[in-house]
Amino acid sequence: MKNSNQIRILLAVECILFGFDGNDYKLLLIQRDFAPEREKWSLMGGFVQDNKSADEAANRILHQLTGLHDVYLEQLRAYSNPGRDPIERVLALAFVALIDKNKYQKQINDDFHARWFPMKELPKMIFDHKNNLDKFLNLVSKTELQLV
Repeated sequence: MKNSNQIRILLAVECILFGFDGNDYKLLLIQRDFAPEREKWSLMGGFVQDNKSADEAANRILHQLTGLHDVYLEQLRAYSNPGRDPIERVLALAFVALIDKNKYQKQINDDFHARWFPMKELPKMIFDHKNNLDKFLNLVSKTELQLV
């Protein structure tokens, strides 16, 4: 029996991918290819399919949007602000990774214009992506790892 009195909430994943090139940390972003926010910069994100886990979804989405595979992603936290997506109610699970940018550079495709941005030169991002990134960076700032 379905829970007919419950609202529909979509489950999405967002991949926060940092690359280190030997000198600096950079963030990988893509340009979104559909409305809303078409051609705006975005973290890699998408929806969890009915028969897949969030981990599987994160790996699938990262590969589809960037070409990257065999990247260790760690689930970080959930973002559940009711207004985070202008179309529907979406709960997002954030996954984070830190990779050797040079080792993975040849895997990256240009389908969604994936681009590395220096941490001090980040463009405006869609929805709550900058806020979510800032929350992660605040967490990291409490450790000895300096990404900015």
